[in-house]
Amino acid sequence: MFDIGWTEILVIAVVAIIIVGPKELPRMLRTLGRYAGQLRRTAGEFRSQFDDAIRDSELDELRSTLQDTSDLNPINQIRDSITDSMAPLKESADGIKSSIETPQSAGDDGSEEPAPKKKTAAKSRKSKPKKQTSAATSGSEG
Repeated sequence: MFDIGWTEILVIAVVAIIIVGPKELPRMLRTLGRYAGQLRRTAGEFRSQFDDAIRDSELDELRSTLQDTSDLNPINQIRDSITDSMAPLKESADGIKSSIETPQSAGDDGSEEPAPKKKTAAKSRKSKPKKQTSAATSGSEG
């Protein structure tokens, strides 16, 4: 990291023993280790927060990209266009269905009138009078 070799570490250790003394050296190394640990924890927390911020921004970007991609899906566009074009047909089919299901009323009061009855063949024969021609009537007179 700092590009320090074993020989430099040995020189630093000898100088520390001479300056601090052999009795205080373990306490000084413990204190130095604590500070180094705190520094590492702080750096780790900073790094994790920084990574979380980057991950959140990447996720937001990814979400927007996925949303754009799903909006550009041709299957969805085709489905939407078919649904839009089928709407008038569905409305007309619903109108026809409702007109078939509800009975039609002829009166203004909403009451239904019965359908006219069909005449039978026997009635139609009897009700038609025979026409006499002028020759038939004149022949009987004279």
